Amino acid sequence: MRISFIHGFCLLLALGCCLPLLRAQQTSQCDSWATTLANKKGTVTALWDDIEPFIYMNKAGQLSGVEYEIMESLKSYLQLKYKIGLEIRWMRAGSFHNIFSRVKESNCSGLFGWSYYSITPERKKEVQFTMPYMPDVNVLVTNNLEPMYASPKEFTGRLRDMHAFTQPQTTMEEDVMMLRNNFYPRLPLSYAKDDYEIMKAVANHNNSFGYVPLSVYIVALQKDIRVKRQQVLSSHRQGFAAVMPISSDWKPVMDEYFSSPLFRMKAGAIIAKYLGTEVKDLVFEDSLLMNGPAASDLVSLEKEIVTKRLMDTVVEVQQQGALRNILIILFGSGVLMSAVLYSRFRTRQKLNAQLEQQKQQIEQMNQLLKMKILQARLNPHFLFNSLNSIQYFIAGGDKKVSLQYISRFAAFLRKVINYGDELSIQVQDEASLLREYLWLEHCRFFDKFDYEITVHPSASQASILPFLTHSLVESALYKGILHLNNGHKGKLDIEFLGEADSLVVKISDNGCNRTISQIVENRKEHVNGDEQMLMRRIELFNAHNQRKITASAADNHQSGEQHRHVATLEIPQPLFDLNQT
Repeated sequence: MRISFIHGFCLLLALGCCLPLLRAQQTSQCDSWATTLANKKGTVTALWDDIEPFIYMNKAGQLSGVEYEIMESLKSYLQLKYKIGLEIRWMRAGSFHNIFSRVKESNCSGLFGWSYYSITPERKKEVQFTMPYMPDVNVLVTNNLEPMYASPKEFTGRLRDMHAFTQPQTTMEEDVMMLRNNFYPRLPLSYAKDDYEIMKAVANHNNSFGYVPLSVYIVALQKDIRVKRQQVLSSHRQGFAAVMPISSDWKPVMDEYFSSPLFRMKAGAIIAKYLGTEVKDLVFEDSLLMNGPAASDLVSLEKEIVTKRLMDTVVEVQQQGALRNILIILFGSGVLMSAVLYSRFRTRQKLNAQLEQQKQQIEQMNQLLKMKILQARLNPHFLFNSLNSIQYFIAGGDKKVSLQYISRFAAFLRKVINYGDELSIQVQDEASLLREYLWLEHCRFFDKFDYEITVHPSASQASILPFLTHSLVESALYKGILHLNNGHKGKLDIEFLGEADSLVVKISDNGCNRTISQIVENRKEHVNGDEQMLMRRIELFNAHNQRKITASAADNHQSGEQHRHVATLEIPQPLFDLNQT
């Protein structure tokens, strides 16, 4: 169902009419005095807004101030005289003007407004006032750069060059407007939220002035809001009081309380508590508006406040300087201590790193030493068999062959000794060692096998561990070829290939199947190559290098019944890691 524009307008109008009722409900806890007296208990509502020292929220989050304590003191009076239990509900109303408007428009009897309201004839037509709890004196304040004016005429003559600040709908505005209307109608005028904002604006703008209550001015002076109080054109009204709705029946009992000796005693103590005894005495002096003793006392008080403020500033500066020096010393000490600790930490780190490096170097040296020891070992059976061969050749009277064998055997041993202390050798040197070794073995088993060693150009610059291939060649010879039946000649092929960043060594033979040869070898107790020594050397190398040497072996069957065994070594190039020391 669609709502027409007229229906919507009527709905809004109805809501507008209900707003006062809703507002009244917010402050509905406002029993009349008659109801409270009859029931011996009641609840009233007090509207307030922040303005120190009259009423404000303190650092502990509790309501404080002159007007708060005066209103709260009413409860003890009613309890003492009428045996009435009164509850006061405090409601924040937002502003000086808002409090006054809500009280003026309300028909709720037990509603009070507190915001140091000045009693004026115009306001008496709209609200009821309690009796005043303290005098109402507004003083003229100017920017600190303004001179002290000796007479009202001297100040009013300066109005054309000045700017005024005030708060709307207050007696301060009335005082400013009086000067504006009577002496300079074009006086610029700006509005502030409250009295302290007026004084801050005056302090921050040259050629400016405003009116504020005397008590607020003294509090502001203590708060270091720097304005100058002129000793001319002050204004004096009946006093500060609370406001009530025009229909409220609380007026008589409030006047009764405010007229009592108990109130005078309590009010004096409360005002002295928040303003100080000296300020209270000054505020309550009627001679303040004249050049009498009270005026002189006020000047003395101002000087005392300014002097105390200056002394506090000096002490604060000195304390800040001392604190700054202490902080600098502590900071410097902290930096120095941090530097010492960091230096010790770095030294310890370096020492630990050096120790760890030395430990690794020692471990590496141990491993290399073990590798050298292993690579220096030759199969003792090979040596004994070679010596037996020499004896055999000599006994057979073959002097030429004997001398040649001895010469080649000596050359082989010389190379073994020369390369035994090296960590790596070139592929050509490893191939040369294999040629010497196989020539000696071929002399012993002349009709048993042939051999071929091939070094491809791609592997000519490669490096290898000394004697790394010896065990595999020896195994191919003694586990494969020498187990062949008579009439079958063995063939041993050794090939060095360069592939990408690796050296590949392939050792292939057409010898006996390794499983069968192992059985025969175990029965005959035949000497074989020390393959465990080879694997131990590979393990030592791999333990200290990122790239590893890999070894593999396989039996391959080609066409027909021919069998070949292939052992493969894949060796990284370069041989050792570049960062190895």
